[in-house]
Amino acid sequence: MKKLLAGTVGTVLALGGLGVATATPAAAATPSVQPSCNSLYVSLDDYPQGTSVVVTLDGETVESTTFDTSYSFWRDLDFSVPHDWSVVVDAPDGADGDFSDSGSTVPCDSDPNVWADAWASCGELSTNVGGYPEGSRVVVSVDGAVVGDETFTGSFWTGWPLDWRTPHDWSVTLDAPGDALDRSWSGTTEPCRFDPSLRVDVSAYCEVLWVDVAGYPAGTAVAVRLDGEVLGDGVVDESGFFSGEWTIDGSRTQEWEVALDAADDALDRTETGSTEPCWVEPTVVEPVMPVVPTDCDATPDDVVLPDDTAEITYERTAEGIVATAAPGYRFDSLASDQWSFYGESQVILHWGSAVRPRCELEVLSVVPTCDAGVPLVDISVTPPAGATDDNSTFFIEWEGPGGPYEVVYGDAGFGHPWTTRQPWPGFVTHDDGTVSPTYDPTWRLDDVDLRLSATVAADGGAYTVFHSATVEDAPTADPCADDPGPHFSVDVTPRWLAGKLYLGVRVLNEGDGAADVSVVTPFGRKHFPRVAAGASAYQAFAVRTSEPVDGQVDVSFTADVDGGPVTRERSVPFSFGG
Repeated sequence: MKKLLAGTVGTVLALGGLGVATATPAAAATPSVQPSCNSLYVSLDDYPQGTSVVVTLDGETVESTTFDTSYSFWRDLDFSVPHDWSVVVDAPDGADGDFSDSGSTVPCDSDPNVWADAWASCGELSTNVGGYPEGSRVVVSVDGAVVGDETFTGSFWTGWPLDWRTPHDWSVTLDAPGDALDRSWSGTTEPCRFDPSLRVDVSAYCEVLWVDVAGYPAGTAVAVRLDGEVLGDGVVDESGFFSGEWTIDGSRTQEWEVALDAADDALDRTETGSTEPCWVEPTVVEPVMPVVPTDCDATPDDVVLPDDTAEITYERTAEGIVATAAPGYRFDSLASDQWSFYGESQVILHWGSAVRPRCELEVLSVVPTCDAGVPLVDISVTPPAGATDDNSTFFIEWEGPGGPYEVVYGDAGFGHPWTTRQPWPGFVTHDDGTVSPTYDPTWRLDDVDLRLSATVAADGGAYTVFHSATVEDAPTADPCADDPGPHFSVDVTPRWLAGKLYLGVRVLNEGDGAADVSVVTPFGRKHFPRVAAGASAYQAFAVRTSEPVDGQVDVSFTADVDGGPVTRERSVPFSFGG
């Protein structure tokens, strides 16, 4: 059974680097480039006459030619290193087909053209080796005795018959020049129930059951039964074969049996199995959404699972409720935004969607305040039970009569301390009593409410407890409306000028008279005398570092108030990358 295939690899490798052009009928141009760790293959089909192609590898042109209609190129590559490649196709003027592609191959850990394997069954031991160097050797042992010792080059395939009635200890040792390709295999075979040359093959799928028998003596009786009833029978012919095919019910599973009765009772044999029903498109079903508890003290234990049906069963897990579709049914992954894919024929409703406790948030105070001409609001709430810095977030929003659907000033979503001082949002009160945000005086609201809310992750984040409170008719009057001044604003922004980073500081004089302004930053300071009313003092300070910067800008603003000079100071923090 031994076959030496040493010449095969040599024949394939001899084709390396071969470019072939052929002529076929014209059609739409189709390029294909297939790089691998050990080869580059280019195929160009249905190109116009006179098309040119240039192929480069590792910076060198390896192919440059003109072809008609079709072209192919193959080049073997060293699998152990990357190779840069490019393909440029230029179709004649006015014709479609221009194409270019490039890239780098990814090295392989081992040569794909080299392989080796060995395996054994109850009746045979086999080896299959390819791409090995000259002088490679295979040594095969069965039950301690050497049954094969061959030296070869290239490829080698050999099989040895084994006595199928008894177990055998076997080993295969592959010794190649250089230890990197050495391999070894070993094991113990299990005896077969029957001689492997005597075959009984049965296929029972959907509406067809067929039986093939081979190798048995002529005249051996074959009986086929389905669910205990005779389906068919026959005998092995003079050539040692029997074949039969029957139509069966493909809508359900049935038990089949094939019995062989030979003249020699030692060859009698019975095989059994089950039919596989025809595949049917599963029926789409939708899981039932349970009632979601919203009481403040609700937990996943309060969620009542939907009743099981013949189509869907439900199970409570640590993550949520898992719904499993019965065989013949499936879930539509797009049918619900609450249930998520979980596994084969399964979806999950996470506890975050199944239980949503809602609690009152205790508001301690909401106090507008004016600090040195800066309008602010001080807000304080009682931290909810179980809240920590790591599992909770506090949000602040100003809403119109439409509530969450009419947010006037939203929250950035980063959260706030439970007691916090926030910039005053800014409102305009009209003569008719309506209120508008300063950024849009045309948006008139009958009243504004302050919505305070908090989320607390519970049970390790399995679900969330929501806390909220609404301050009806929240204050909207500017807390600094009666502030005597001086009035000014500060804007601090990073700026790029001529490719360099600067810290831009602008101080706007919002008063009625001139003011003296001083600005101090980590990158320098600047004094601006007599800045006119309505004018700005501006300076861009060069950022003399490439590292991220955190700091503050200190501003001193002096102007006359009620006949005398008044100085106010303000610090504005900043943070940006270097």
